[in-house]
Amino acid sequence: MLAAPVKQYGNSLVELMISMTLGLASITAMASLVGHGIALNSSLLAKSRLDEEMNAVVAVVSHDLKRAGYYALTNEMVENPTHSSNPFDGSLSVAAYTAEPINSCINFAYDRNKNGLLDTSPNNEMYGFRLRDHAVEIRLNGAACDESGWHDLTDPKVVQVTALKFMLEQSSVQNVIQTRVTIELQARLKKHPEILRSINTNVLIENYE
Repeated sequence: MLAAPVKQYGNSLVELMISMTLGLASITAMASLVGHGIALNSSLLAKSRLDEEMNAVVAVVSHDLKRAGYYALTNEMVENPTHSSNPFDGSLSVAAYTAEPINSCINFAYDRNKNGLLDTSPNNEMYGFRLRDHAVEIRLNGAACDESGWHDLTDPKVVQVTALKFMLEQSSVQNVIQTRVTIELQARLKKHPEILRSINTNVLIENYE
């Protein structure tokens, strides 16, 4: 005796189309989410790189500025009134390269080799930093703010420095004159100009150690 045929039911064409549509929507949503995550991660990496570059510049400038006016023979000068004056005193000044904002260049000197002399050769002891063409530059061979011969500290092809300003302020603490330098730095990434960062910091100039 033959068994009665079993009727089988499958998905209709409409159901298949609905399933495909839902699946495609899920894939599209997932792709959009992944793309957003990649874009967000790229933006975070760009911001992090800019922060690192700016922090490194401020660290270098601040570290060098703290030495401004240092004179290795300070004790001799204090103990002996006839001793010659500090040749590094008064070396701190601000100016600007031609066509750059005011106070975007700072010059100073200190007794790096501790011989008590303001040397100009073989190692020049006059230092400085300035803004020029969207780059922070470091002073070489005692060049003035409006002269050539400076060297890029930052790469304008990567980071564009949009502002650099030095402000000097003096105050008296227990009859001792103290000098502070406020550094304002603003920069952006060349490939991501919409990412802009600013840093403000104060540096105490300890003229004598």
